[in-house]
Amino acid sequence: MNNRRLKAIIVVLGVWGAVSLFHYQPQTQWLIGILTIILTVQAVRMLIALPNFTPLNETYSPTVTILIPAKNESAVLATLINNIFNLDYPALLDVWVIDDASTDKTPECLKELQTQFPKLQVLRRESSIGGKSGALNAVLPMTQGEIVVVCDADAQIPTNFLRQTVGVFENNAVGAVQVRKTIINRDVNFLTLCQDWEMSGDAWLQTHRFAVGGMNELRGSGMFVRRHVLEKCNGWNEDSITDDLDLVFRIYLVGTDIEFITAPTIQDEGVLNVRQLWHQRYRWSLGGYQRYLDYFPEFLTLGWNKQIDLFLFLILQFIVPIGLIPDLLWTVFYSHHPVLLPLQTLLGIIITFCFMGGLYKFQNLRGLSLLWATLVGSLYMLHWILVMIVTTSSLCVKPQQLNWVKTEHYGNDTKTLVL
Repeated sequence: MNNRRLKAIIVVLGVWGAVSLFHYQPQTQWLIGILTIILTVQAVRMLIALPNFTPLNETYSPTVTILIPAKNESAVLATLINNIFNLDYPALLDVWVIDDASTDKTPECLKELQTQFPKLQVLRRESSIGGKSGALNAVLPMTQGEIVVVCDADAQIPTNFLRQTVGVFENNAVGAVQVRKTIINRDVNFLTLCQDWEMSGDAWLQTHRFAVGGMNELRGSGMFVRRHVLEKCNGWNEDSITDDLDLVFRIYLVGTDIEFITAPTIQDEGVLNVRQLWHQRYRWSLGGYQRYLDYFPEFLTLGWNKQIDLFLFLILQFIVPIGLIPDLLWTVFYSHHPVLLPLQTLLGIIITFCFMGGLYKFQNLRGLSLLWATLVGSLYMLHWILVMIVTTSSLCVKPQQLNWVKTEHYGNDTKTLVL
């Protein structure tokens, strides 16, 4: 039994035991009350914080490497490469596509693009060892830029993408930057629209977490990292299913910070149906949970602001869903009241505020439209509860889950699908 699996089993048994104790000995439920008060104080601090956006120096122009991992991406690559070679940026651009053992027309597409853009560089991998992390690690020693940018192959970026971003790195305390993501195909169906709303809520949340000294997250596409920080982190972790989420912890652990920028944005494709959404969210939640198991107790050295921030999201995102199963069983079979209801309520309030704040700030919704979208978006987010329960349970059963399941992209061939 591997170390990660053993830790997951211990966590599940510990949470189930604690919830059962709260039901069996009701006098112990004051512990839930104290925990709820502590997390509520942190949540209120975060929700009412006023993010401070420092004006950027657009003349600051470090050399930049752009990395694009591509596995069967012939439908979307051309648009991104055209975007990149039309960027308004005066310094060296070092652009690499990693063809990660593609079996579609990606190699032919890249040859055509190299004819059009001679400075485009391509690394072909014959086997996808280590998934996306392995692809990024394979090309990193060949690159030159002071700042390394990762973009998904389906991304689209504006001409000012670099000028309005890299200025953050004038602050030597900043080791990485994440730009806000939007969904380019948001109008395809209801599911893609909700994903765009979710990205707005996530952006609002990230800026408020940072405003109270908490942690920012990298989101894979549109993330900027200093080269020397990547070297301190030994590149990307090939033993993680989510390269970006794992890298977040290691960036903070080497003593640097991550900032979040709301403009410019990077546009990615949203998934089109429930099956794709499930696979994507399962992978995200699995990677998010794995990093807590992998970096405990190291992340307890990050200082109290970041520790309480991590504690808030660890409890509400992962621990509470684990405890819902025994809580429900005790409630149904013994007519008890659910002991985790205060924490569930707090999570619902945070999600609602984040949706409303994100839709107001980034989607320009007002009045009844804002209230309706917030209600619908909050209900849409309920799928995460089931995802988290399955994720935490599967980690106890499956010893190793490192397959890189690529999100399907359609480019200009995107069609409306019935859910």
